[in-house]
Amino acid sequence: MQPVATGEAVHETRTAGETRAVRSHSEAERRRRQRINGHLATLRSLLPAATRLDKAALLGEVVRQVRELRVRVEEVAVMVPGEGDEVGVEEEEEEGGGGGRGRVVRAWVCCADRPGLMGELSRAVRSVRARAVRAEMVTVGGRTRSLLELEVSEAAERGEGRSALQAALWAVLLTNRTAPAENYSKRARASTRFSKT
Repeated sequence: MQPVATGEAVHETRTAGETRAVRSHSEAERRRRQRINGHLATLRSLLPAATRLDKAALLGEVVRQVRELRVRVEEVAVMVPGEGDEVGVEEEEEEGGGGGRGRVVRAWVCCADRPGLMGELSRAVRSVRARAVRAEMVTVGGRTRSLLELEVSEAAERGEGRSALQAALWAVLLTNRTAPAENYSKRARASTRFSKT
């Protein structure tokens, strides 16, 4: 820019190149704002009750929801059965004062799916004088993961306890490990069709 004196005030004139650069910068900035506003509109449409939030509140809500989703994904990932056989046993944190109950233990088993597996697991749990208070099972692609929340009696605590439970669950896995998976077929579905007589 070159200053041009007109009386007391000094005015600057822009060259053609400088004017093009300013316009180009303004256009780029306008496109950037449009992209940002478009993405904010998308976020508003994805979040319930977000139509009245300003930009900062909207972004804060998005961050909160993403963190919540990460926690959910981690919870689900724990339940998806893996490729290898595994058994795990860990003690749960106690919530409250005793009440005469035994301690709570969390156990999980991951293996090939097969008929009668839950019955075998149940017998293994009872063999170490434990009682199931909650069970979850996920089966994907012929693999199953069972998560058991067990109440272990005080008599069992005095014995081998955790190691005995782990050994009993491994015994279930090893029982039919040599049998090929093809020997197990899914249960036949009951037909809902009736023949006329």
